[in-house]
Amino acid sequence: MLPTGKSTVAEVIRIPQGAPSLGIVPSGDGYLRLTQVQLRTVPLVHLISGVDAEAADPISGSVGASKSSIAGYTEWASLTSPALSLGWDWLLEGRDSELRYLRVDEPRSNIMLLDIHHRDLGPMQTSVALALFVDELAWEQTVAEYVRRRYG
Repeated sequence: MLPTGKSTVAEVIRIPQGAPSLGIVPSGDGYLRLTQVQLRTVPLVHLISGVDAEAADPISGSVGASKSSIAGYTEWASLTSPALSLGWDWLLEGRDSELRYLRVDEPRSNIMLLDIHHRDLGPMQTSVALALFVDELAWEQTVAEYVRRRYG
């Protein structure tokens, strides 16, 4: 999550002057509009990840030891001008003697995806498309290493 105040993603990750241009002008509503094809050509870098301070509620009706979970967030951005921003919440799930990071809920972003006619897909379809995009990314190892360093 970005710090409060007027900082932008570009200021937080210190995008160098002369960063590659996306050729996109930010809209008055704050969105950066691009197609899914364009989105897939822009590399994203890890900005920050964190563990949520509040623990998830234990399963209701449980007695004694209860299953708990670790949840957190991660934010990624492009090193372009303007910078794309994409963040999502995750849950660390233990299953079959393995720990796995899973995306939960819809991603947060400054991206509005366009259809083949360059019309807005709209918030709902963009959110679904971004969720599918995130699920294709290999983000879990990066987040796991960052969380271990930050909280270990």
